[in-house]
Amino acid sequence: MEIKSTVKYILVIVGIVIVGFLLQTSIFPRMRLAGVTPNIMVIIITSFGLIRGRKQGMMIGFFSGLLLDFFSGTNFGFYAIIYLYLGFLCGLFKKLFFGDDIKLPLVLIGLSDVIYGVAIFVLLFLLRGKYDFLFYLTNVILPEAVYTILVAIPIYYVILKINQRFDKENKRSARKLV
Repeated sequence: MEIKSTVKYILVIVGIVIVGFLLQTSIFPRMRLAGVTPNIMVIIITSFGLIRGRKQGMMIGFFSGLLLDFFSGTNFGFYAIIYLYLGFLCGLFKKLFFGDDIKLPLVLIGLSDVIYGVAIFVLLFLLRGKYDFLFYLTNVILPEAVYTILVAIPIYYVILKINQRFDKENKRSARKLV
């Protein structure tokens, strides 16, 4: 029974990542605010890292990044490494996590998006000789972080409820076995 539940959980995670990828690459680019779009993948990775810990945050981050790498045409593994580290960092906060309190998840999502933006700047722009970090920070990184935080509220609650439901099912099935 536990294997069936694990497979079901993995399929749900895969579904969430694919839906997040589709939202990020096809729907939200048409809904730009201040010239930026929210980073749905950061929301998903941060949420799972915070709720489930480092290991799942890293795995979801890595495979989400590979999906983005595959369709972006940039250096393969570029986004996978960035998202893997974000999943790891957010997983470090699992012990501070309290389900329905949204302050920590929103702060972490905002910080993750800023870290992501700085990593993109350093790896894609700074190494190519483009040094205007202040411009990139004020016109891309911070507006994207704010937009991502606003979009994160409903997405985070959906991910939280899905995880709570699976936790409840696992506890129920564990009681049946005892």
